[in-house]
Amino acid sequence: MEVFSTFLEIIGVIAFSISGAMVAIRRKTDLFGVILLAIITTLGGGLTRDVVLSFSPPVFFSMKSYILISAVVAVIVFLFARKFSHTYLENEQKIEHINDVFDALGLGIFAVMGVKVAFEHGHTDDALICITCGLLTGICGGMLRDILTNYTPFVLVKRIYAIAALAGSSVYYLLHIYGNVININDGLALIIGFAVTFILRILAMTFKWNMPIAIK
Repeated sequence: MEVFSTFLEIIGVIAFSISGAMVAIRRKTDLFGVILLAIITTLGGGLTRDVVLSFSPPVFFSMKSYILISAVVAVIVFLFARKFSHTYLENEQKIEHINDVFDALGLGIFAVMGVKVAFEHGHTDDALICITCGLLTGICGGMLRDILTNYTPFVLVKRIYAIAALAGSSVYYLLHIYGNVININDGLALIIGFAVTFILRILAMTFKWNMPIAIK
């Protein structure tokens, strides 16, 4: 299970790093900005979760390999965009769709991994803490990225984002607690929770689902 969780985390790191780097490039930051925003998008949610839960020091500071992976992925995306800049700009809308898929992948993985961290720290009996940990881990990296680039955080304005993270976190929590009744182990519960978030995000992007707003 530990190997599987690590594998999922690495996939999530790569996915969110690609997404964060692509957003940074679109917002015309330099190489340092692309690397920084990729790392923040990837690990900022976990850092926020750990600060809220008073983990000292936050797990972020022991994740040197993930920071390195995120930085390397960001540099690769930056070099690709720089080398094929004309093609990149001409296909910006298609690239944004690709970015959305990577973002949905990262969101789903980190939402359930956030709940798993809460389990590991003894909060299994508190649904609110566990599900909140999933939500924070999934969305706060992107929120920090958007704030740093002076944009309204994406999560607040478009495409069923936080709701998807909440749904996946809740499903994983419930299956972890009650899954033995229907013969679902924790690994399968993790995958199902991830799939709920990922599929909701993809459906929201495909069919342009948004939460209602007061004034259009």
